Amino acid sequence: MTDHMTVLVLEPFRQQQLTRIREAAGQGANVVQKTRVSDKAQLLDLLKSADVVVGAPAPELLERAPSIRWLQLCWAGADRYLKHEVTLPEGLRITNVAGVAFGRNMSQYVLGQILALTQNLPSYVRHQSKGQWRWAGPVMTLDGTRALIFGAGDIGSWTARRLSGFDVTCIGVCRNTTAPRECFSKLVTLDQAEEELAQADVVVNCLPSSDETDGYLNERRLRLMKKGAVLINVGRGSFLDCDALADVLAEGHLRGAALDVCKPEPLPAGHRLWTEPRCLITPHISGKSFGSSRQTEEVICDIVCENLRRWKAGEELTHIVR
Repeated sequence: MTDHMTVLVLEPFRQQQLTRIREAAGQGANVVQKTRVSDKAQLLDLLKSADVVVGAPAPELLERAPSIRWLQLCWAGADRYLKHEVTLPEGLRITNVAGVAFGRNMSQYVLGQILALTQNLPSYVRHQSKGQWRWAGPVMTLDGTRALIFGAGDIGSWTARRLSGFDVTCIGVCRNTTAPRECFSKLVTLDQAEEELAQADVVVNCLPSSDETDGYLNERRLRLMKKGAVLINVGRGSFLDCDALADVLAEGHLRGAALDVCKPEPLPAGHRLWTEPRCLITPHISGKSFGSSRQTEEVICDIVCENLRRWKAGEELTHIVR
């Protein structure tokens, strides 16, 4: 490719990171950082003048910016571009940071929520707010339990790695069950996963959105889950039927659930899950990077810089969204 290109950076990289991006783009490149552009017309003008975009502009704006040849996302999910009913610029390449950037942090979130639910910590927080010194009931120990993890990539593998430290047997759900995946004792396909639901003490969803996964955990499958099991969703809200979950939790079938994603997002005011004592809800924060995790920011910057070097050299990019 050419050094004489315009790289539009829409994410809030720190100054040191932006310097690295400029160095990777080359002396002849024009690297422009613009964050918090709320005016769509102004953003469209910026997009029309760009060859490369680092960030996640609205798909309908990309449709009107034919000069863009490569979109580097700073997140793992790309479904808004793959499913959106617009025509993206011809030949547009899309890359993301899936597979390396978020597993460490998101797995810690998952483990934290599992421990909170199994050790009755939400109940004790409520007791404390009322000045009550009282027992919240039996706990659930993880030793010797079984976890079913939907997604055996970066996030799922890190989750399995952390859970194995508690002697949890981890079953991974993925497309390719023949590839070696550390810390999983067994791999199954999505079609086979239903048979595992009744045996799992912990169920974790790390999967992105797809036609196969949307609506997977419906009322029927929620009721197939082991009584007293714990459910964590950090993948996509569309994986789970929140109305059905409210019914199942209210009946006491599950010990608890933690949702960092939901459908719709955010949940409407007055939804039963907001006041369900067995449910923990966070506002899609488990995979935050900019302003939240410096380590994740650096990994994202590494990927952006490597891809800029490859783009300049005319080499194949990494983390291509196909």
